[in-house]
Amino acid sequence: MSARARVLALTLAVLLLAAAARPADVAGWGAARWGMTAGELGDAFAGRLEALPGRWEYGGAYAELALPEVAYGGVRFLAHFQMNAGTGRLQQVLLQAGRATPAGFAGLLDALEGDYGAPDLVCEEPLNRRDPMRLEYVWIFPTTTIHATFLDFDTDSVFSEDPNRPHDPRRPRYERRRNLDLPRRVLLRFHPSGRADLMGRDGCRAASGAP
Repeated sequence: MSARARVLALTLAVLLLAAAARPADVAGWGAARWGMTAGELGDAFAGRLEALPGRWEYGGAYAELALPEVAYGGVRFLAHFQMNAGTGRLQQVLLQAGRATPAGFAGLLDALEGDYGAPDLVCEEPLNRRDPMRLEYVWIFPTTTIHATFLDFDTDSVFSEDPNRPHDPRRPRYERRRNLDLPRRVLLRFHPSGRADLMGRDGCRAASGAP
């Protein structure tokens, strides 16, 4: 086999592996399927769901059930099952982790790419004086869309600096006081792909390596 043929064969093998790593579709999250009732979710997870302390409102949705200690990609999450306020049926699964690090988020992305292939979109918002830095990767399948989001609340807003302390413009930003009550966060969201209202903010672009 010539060198050119070997290169072509290797390239084809890599492309086939990349295609194989990305499933044709994702039906939901775990045993959950979009449109399930609370009773159906309880049956699907064989009694492993726990009741939240009250009804958690999310603006057009609510959560009363959660699955604790969900380990994925080296990160531990609490999964909230968000039900549509009008129909009482599942419209999104939100997985929230506690304190996070960039390295932990990188490990999570590795796990997601191993299960779902390369992401379709990347969304990045620079740090400003009021809002957290947001970095998000999005996988879009016919049935389900997946969001992996990293939030860093180290901002220059009143919430992260002592308002009584004079601001010295010569002082590097990283030396300023951080609010330890507003740490970095990692979120995972799974929702029906037909719900454009759940896609989130604009400002996304095609991810490098997207199909």
